[in-house]
Amino acid sequence: MMDKRINTLIFLYIVYFLIALTMLLFVPVQKFFTAFLFGASGVLIFLMFFTLWLLKRDY
Repeated sequence: MMDKRINTLIFLYIVYFLIALTMLLFVPVQKFFTAFLFGASGVLIFLMFFTLWLLKRDY
């Protein structure tokens, strides 16, 4: 059980490291990831508030 967790953490760290490395080396990748992160966070924030609004309104 513990080995699986450590392997998952190592795998995630390697993926994170590779993404950071490609963002440092290639400017288009950097622009894409920045736009993707901003877009995804904006959509998530909108969905969160929309769900809260749906839950709070009266039927």
